[in-house]
Amino acid sequence: MTTLENFYFGNINPSEYKQSKDSKKKLAEVTSLFDKLRSMLATEQQKENLEQMENCQLSLIALSEKDAFIEGFKLGVRMTTEIYTDTQQRR
Repeated sequence: MTTLENFYFGNINPSEYKQSKDSKKKLAEVTSLFDKLRSMLATEQQKENLEQMENCQLSLIALSEKDAFIEGFKLGVRMTTEIYTDTQQRR
């Protein structure tokens, strides 16, 4: 089965990736610090503000990852087009 066929049938998910050990360690550190910070807040409003900030950060990260994926895909297509064009010109 080709890569395109695998992609079509859902065997390839471009948003899936394996996290490195360093990434997992940093995520655990961020989670721990977030929990510590949340426990230091006195009012429900402060806690709600922290959660809203976290949600905004997560949205920003998702948008950045989407943009990086799109730009990477465009670069790959440009490189493929250049290789194909160069090959055709050499014939």
